[in-house]
Amino acid sequence: MNWKLVGTLTAALLTSVAARAATTWEAYVYNPVATQPSVAAVIRFADEVKAKTNGELQVNLHLGGSLPIKADGITAAVGDNVVQFGDDGFATGTIPITGLLRLPLLLQSYDDLAKAMDIMRPNLEAAYAKRGIVMLGQYTYPFQVIWGKKKITTLADIKGLKLRVTSVEQGEFIRRFGGIPLTLGSPDVAAALDRGVVEGALTASSGGGLVWHDLLKYRFGYPTSYVNSTFIVNKEAFDALSPANQKIVREAGAEQSAWAIQEMQRVEDDVTAQFQKQGMIVTPATAEEIKEGTDKMRPYWDEWAKAKGPEAAALLAKIRAAVNR
Repeated sequence: MNWKLVGTLTAALLTSVAARAATTWEAYVYNPVATQPSVAAVIRFADEVKAKTNGELQVNLHLGGSLPIKADGITAAVGDNVVQFGDDGFATGTIPITGLLRLPLLLQSYDDLAKAMDIMRPNLEAAYAKRGIVMLGQYTYPFQVIWGKKKITTLADIKGLKLRVTSVEQGEFIRRFGGIPLTLGSPDVAAALDRGVVEGALTASSGGGLVWHDLLKYRFGYPTSYVNSTFIVNKEAFDALSPANQKIVREAGAEQSAWAIQEMQRVEDDVTAQFQKQGMIVTPATAEEIKEGTDKMRPYWDEWAKAKGPEAAALLAKIRAAVNR
């Protein structure tokens, strides 16, 4: 046997395997806690990609606050290839059209939400593409309800409270009911609550509620809006993959973003019940309060779309027709 030839072939094979395993992506999420369902979805994405590409693509996860990237800077970080994967939940400043899904009281059920997401997807994909980004999938949290350190059991209790919001759109709801909105990324909320910078927050039980409930006393179940986030990847990094691995990444992104929606929806009521057993005061919103909020916010939808331009106005018209609102 020609052992020299065998050695040469073995070295070549090992070099080939190492080359295929050499692609590593860095992923950044805005949530600081790995057990939060949206972060679990990214972990599942990384595991699925690694398994299905036979280790040719590996994804390293960085939790919110672990890199010098603000929550609202994730779009730019992915577009500039600082990180290759991002969970982009604070993109209303860089991709303004994302705010349409967050207009308070516009979407009042998961059926409404699904219709709106389908209508908007081509526009979101095009907006991200202009920034050198490939959109893999979207997910949303359950309704963003209102939490407080101080008493908040009715809409009237919002007046004068400093409340953390995730977008200008959410902030407008708080402002129109007399509150003081402050936009904060997820890693900054706990400290702000602890120091009294804010007196409450808008989030879901299966979202920020899992992280901040020990700092809060009241949960007013008012369905202000959904909050959407998008799994995105740098186009240059994506294009460098083989066609087979691109397909794996696309499918994994779509699958795990859908899983995040289902998982948070599944645990929302159970988590809320746990908080109530632990002493949190949980108050549902009444139908009359929801109608009051809808009537108050309806003019804002058109104001928002007019300020964003013709594309936003056309999309809003399509969504309102689809959800009969």
